[in-house]
Order: sequence, then structure tokens, then C-alpha cells
Amino acid sequence: MPISTTDRDAVARQLGRAPRALAGVAARCPFGQPAVVAQRPYDGDGTPFPTTLWLTCRAEAAAISSFESVGGVAALQAELVCRPALRQSRAAADRRVQTLRRSLLGPGAQLDDGRSLELGLAGEPPGAPIKCLHAHVAVALACPPYAFGELARTRAQIGERRECCAWT
Repeated sequence: MPISTTDRDAVARQLGRAPRALAGVAARCPFGQPAVVAQRPYDGDGTPFPTTLWLTCRAEAAAISSFESVGGVAALQAELVCRPALRQSRAAADRRVQTLRRSLLGPGAQLDDGRSLELGLAGEPPGAPIKCLHAHVAVALACPPYAFGELARTRAQIGERRECCAWT
């Protein structure tokens, strides 16, 4: 998961700003550029950073945002409620992300009361209602298998791209 200067520059272009609490690249797009980055639980000044895996690919993020804007969050939340296998997949993904989060703590990090280490994959308590699908897609790409995140990608109709968002 190391990060090069080239990767850091690509992530900054994707985000439109310098990344905070960046630990490394967790998944790459078909073009070999960062698609998901791992974030440390705390940034450089000790401020908690709630989301461990951050979707940086603008094409994926735009597709997810479009899906959310037409009721995607509510639709998938309803499926999560009535499909036990999706709930089990989410619980397993929350545990994997919590383990990753603890591993990224880093030496000398200033801790708050430790609550931020217990956050689930979307920077919320595990099992909390879905607010945003971006983190779920990031987990599907970086820590498979994750059925709920893959379902979000499928429903958002994320397709093949001809060019990489990290180059522009």
C-alpha cells in the first residue's frame, strides 16, 4: 500500500486538493492509477479522520453520486434490511475495515478516547443506516468480497472507461 509522489499527485488531481491522512493506495483503476486510497485514523495534527477507504476515482464517484441522486441510498438500504446475506457481507466488511484502521494507526498518533478506531467502513458505527454509498464502493474495490458494495456498483451502472480521471 505504499504511496509514491506520482500517486500522491494523481490523488490530488482527483480530489482537487491535497489529500489528508493519506496512508497509501488501496486499489487501482484499470489504467493503473489510484482508485481508492487508505486514510490513517488521524491526520497530521491528531484530528480524527473518519473514513478509512476513500474512493478517489472521479468516474466511479460520479456514477455513485448520480445513483444516489435518484434514490439509490434508500433503495439499497431497503434491500439491506430485507436481505440477510447483504447484512452479513456488510458486517464482515465493517470488521475488515476496523482491522485495517487499527493497522494504519501509526506510531506516535495522538488518540482521542479511541472511539474513532471503532468506526465502520463508512466512518459511522458498524451497522448504522446508509448515508452515502461511496465508502461502500471503495471497500468493494479495496477489500473484496463485499456484496453490498458490489451491488451499489452494479446499480450505479459503473462501466468501462476510455480514459483515466487521474491524468486530467
